[in-house]
Amino acid sequence: MATDRPRSPGVAASAPPADVDLGWWALVRMAPADTVANLVWLVLANGSMLLLPAVSAAAVDQVIAGQAVGGALAALVGLLALRMLAEAYGGLTRVSAATRVSVALRYRLVRHVFALGVPGARRHVTGDLVTRLTSNTTTAGAAVPALVTAAVAAAASLGGLVALWLIDWRLGVTFLVGALPAALLLRLLMNRATSSYAEYLERLAAIAARLTDALTGRRTIRASGTQRREMARVLAPLPELSRAGQETWAVQRAVSWQVDLLLTGVRLVVLAVAGLGVAAGRLSPGDVLAAAMYLTSALAFLSQVDTLIKLSDGRANTSRVAALLAERPQEPVADATPGQYRALAAGPGALSFRGVRVRLGDQLVLDGIDLDVPGGAAVALVGRSGAGKTTLALLAGRLLTPDSGTVLIDGVPTADLHPDALRREVSYAFDRPVLLGGTVREALTYGRPETSDEEVWRAARAAQAVGFIRRLPRALDTALADTPLSGGELQRLGLARAVAHGGRLLVLDDATSSLDTVTEAEVTRALTQVLAGRTRLIVAHRAGTAARADLVAWLDAGRIRAVAPHHALWEREAAYRSVFAADPPEEGDR
Repeated sequence: MATDRPRSPGVAASAPPADVDLGWWALVRMAPADTVANLVWLVLANGSMLLLPAVSAAAVDQVIAGQAVGGALAALVGLLALRMLAEAYGGLTRVSAATRVSVALRYRLVRHVFALGVPGARRHVTGDLVTRLTSNTTTAGAAVPALVTAAVAAAASLGGLVALWLIDWRLGVTFLVGALPAALLLRLLMNRATSSYAEYLERLAAIAARLTDALTGRRTIRASGTQRREMARVLAPLPELSRAGQETWAVQRAVSWQVDLLLTGVRLVVLAVAGLGVAAGRLSPGDVLAAAMYLTSALAFLSQVDTLIKLSDGRANTSRVAALLAERPQEPVADATPGQYRALAAGPGALSFRGVRVRLGDQLVLDGIDLDVPGGAAVALVGRSGAGKTTLALLAGRLLTPDSGTVLIDGVPTADLHPDALRREVSYAFDRPVLLGGTVREALTYGRPETSDEEVWRAARAAQAVGFIRRLPRALDTALADTPLSGGELQRLGLARAVAHGGRLLVLDDATSSLDTVTEAEVTRALTQVLAGRTRLIVAHRAGTAARADLVAWLDAGRIRAVAPHHALWEREAAYRSVFAADPPEEGDR
């Protein structure tokens, strides 16, 4: 298994630049129709509530005066029915808007993660990406209907305040004197809640990342008897998570009781002023009832503590999504304008590296690489772990972009080729291939669905995979879920997929490491025959693999130390032989 792949142990964090727009308006634009529908139904529900006090007050005054109340009661029933209907449809549109925003964020995030390519995968562990893609986008999506609810509540509060002022200006003044301190306190506490919740999300993502890594290596952990140690490692951030969580709940608790206490005081004082108005003859009993009901509307925005907390949570989760979207892709996405790129004429597949330097974090992985891979030749990349073999192999198909220098295929810089054109010409087989698709056939033709059965079987034959494929219940049509594969069988299918893919350059990144020596020799001989004239770049960890290549490029500490046939290096360089100390060559490999 290749081990020269540096990986960030933590969760990368970055602040979104100005051109990454995930503000409230950007989120609303992801579900405009549902958001507008949600707004309309909420306005109807709150509008009916603003009319209820006036209708109720009229009915009370009519009863006291001994007048008929049939019309007022009918209007009251109609308003209540409208409110029930509006609340029901408002709930449906709320869920629809939140879902659409979450889906839009996930689509954009997945697309961006693929655009980030290998560098992005190295900066972010899988658990962190999964957290951002699932829980962060869900909470961010739920913030849009919460924003609509808060906006409508603010409008209802303004309407309630105006109604109080119209009933008696003293009521309006009393309300403002009590409500303004409550609004300032609410703003202060919500800022604190956003900060503490953002830290909570970071700690939660760290645990998710560690858990994902542990699940990936669960067999090794069990075989080593290190379950307790891994549990301790995975849960190491738990105390900080607990602290951040308790701080978040403490802030929310403070928001709830302090704001509720202030609002209760405001309510009591306003009602007391209304009662004094009745005693002074300025207000009727109906006016007092209307004032009490309008007071509820006026306090609507300040009473939306849960909604405001959702907004705070949504802002914190959206920031994590925006931080990932802020990272610059290494190359344009596949739908970029083809006219911006050069065409790749027919050629033998000659691969050249000119002055290539790659830095990953603080580590200089490749330093001034100059290498020519002749068209149609097989060149093995040999070196100790960390020498830069895998990084160099990734540069061939622009899965990784050099910090400086140029990579050329048949004289054309890969940076000048459209990503789609480059993918057609360069195929990869990795040490741990992932099979994608529903069946074995779909896995082998992934990315090239037009591949014929004849080409598939030819590729499988070259990878020595025909025997076990034919033993499957439905051969190529066997579902992958029903296909238990050994490590060697999985690698052979990965090789077959790369061969079936076609193109002028094949990159084998330690793609035969799980094969036994005899099978590897058979695969190598078959690939030599099938791929005659096709350029091959092979990351080699075995002396036998290097011996079967036309040339060996010997890497040492990120530099090319020598380029020569394997037998020449083996005979004259003791340091070269020591690279294979853990894997002595077979007879004849030297």
